[in-house]
Amino acid sequence: MRHSPMHAALRLTALVACLCWAPPSAWAQEAALTLVGKTLEGKDFELARRSGRVVMVVLWRTDCAVCLSKMRELRANALGWKDQAFDLVLLSLDPLDADTVAYDRARRQVASAEGPVWSLWQGHVQMPAAWRNGHTRLPVTLIFDTRGQLAARHEGRVPAQAWDQVADLLP
Repeated sequence: MRHSPMHAALRLTALVACLCWAPPSAWAQEAALTLVGKTLEGKDFELARRSGRVVMVVLWRTDCAVCLSKMRELRANALGWKDQAFDLVLLSLDPLDADTVAYDRARRQVASAEGPVWSLWQGHVQMPAAWRNGHTRLPVTLIFDTRGQLAARHEGRVPAQAWDQVADLLP
């Protein structure tokens, strides 16, 4: 299968992002910084306003097979915890918002019911620099406690222990 020059550029961008890894201490220092912006639906979002809730932020891309394979599980768990103090924030790192919007539109047609899920695209938010390129594998899962402090960070497949950590942090 032949790929367009744009596809090659996107793959190169992803490779460069993987090489720009930030040490875990940078993640912990910058975790206190605020994630602020607009959701895909145009609603205001501010991570600091989620105080009192456990928040799982998942950094992902539509061209990441592992990311896409975990989306159903993430949304199902969010729906299962809709009566708990829990939020799921799906932050797309796609270079183009059109890719994220197209995925989200298709997802809503198949399964519109979901729990407290916030869908964001990187170009519509302010976030720590390490979140944009400080990872070696996607998805990156960040778990914040009820005080807004980074409690856990996972790269690659979202492990079962991440859900245990969320459950342990719930008030």
